[in-house]
Amino acid sequence: TAPDPPAEIGLTCPDGTPLLSVGTRLDGTTVELLLEGELDVAGSEPLRRHIAAVIAAHDPHRLLLDLSGLSFADSSGLAVFVWAHKEMTGRGHGLCLRRPQPKVLRVLHVTGLHTRLDVAEAAGPAPGDPDEDGPFGTYRRTIR
Repeated sequence: TAPDPPAEIGLTCPDGTPLLSVGTRLDGTTVELLLEGELDVAGSEPLRRHIAAVIAAHDPHRLLLDLSGLSFADSSGLAVFVWAHKEMTGRGHGLCLRRPQPKVLRVLHVTGLHTRLDVAEAAGPAPGDPDEDGPFGTYRRTIR
């Protein structure tokens, strides 16, 4: 089996300003990644590698990307969402982009990706979400 990926990754500017952090929560066959910050060309490839490692290590039936803390996503970030969707559907599994902030949601609508990807805009849990009050196996490590 693949080694466990880190539970949290973090990208920073040379001056130490955080750009993107990703936390990981596990619940059975569901993995939720909590994205915070900005997703641009600097963060897209590390995020793609992290998602690939999560898929390889856990083979989730459902991958939730919680975008409530993501303030910006450019085309390279959107490309990661499309890639993750293809990876998950190619395995017969699902991907959900959950609670995008207004700027990110607007980009999803302008590009038409909201019609290709499962986007849960409501503040509540998306259909099929793990029980938010239940125990999650959570572990943390930061990579710089």
